[in-house]
Amino acid sequence: MSHLWSVYICLALGLWCAFEGGVFKAFSEFIMKGLQRAAPASAIEAMQQINKTVIRTEFVAALFAITAFSLAFALYGLIALDGVVRLILIAAALLYLCGVFLMTLFGNVPMNNRLAALDHRSADAQAYWEVYGKKWTRLNHFRTGGSFLAAGLYLVAALSLMVGKSV
Repeated sequence: MSHLWSVYICLALGLWCAFEGGVFKAFSEFIMKGLQRAAPASAIEAMQQINKTVIRTEFVAALFAITAFSLAFALYGLIALDGVVRLILIAAALLYLCGVFLMTLFGNVPMNNRLAALDHRSADAQAYWEVYGKKWTRLNHFRTGGSFLAAGLYLVAALSLMVGKSV
């Protein structure tokens, strides 16, 4: 049985994960650093607006979609594939689920919600901003790494399928 379509799914998931990782990396590399150099009230207000805006974007839709497709494809791999490809697909899905999706859901999002509830000019907001900037960026580094590692695993799975007897 040919699994050529599996190669295409691996490549699509890999590209999706790499795209998400690039956005996370941009935030860690220069967006958060730039905001942390700005006046706290301005930086807080900007981040509050970014967080309001991102909810309705393809980026967030992709975050959910990659999680669902990764888990579904890992289940397919568990049932229909064997050997190292099966393990790679499961590892990629778990890595993305834990390192990106759950990190977002239980790490960055609660911090964003807390920041959103504060008046950007208040002393409480400015005190929280010091903690927020460092912790949020640290969590974002994990999301960056999780995205890029999952992308790499999907690429390895695609290559394994192409050179293996499954194609």
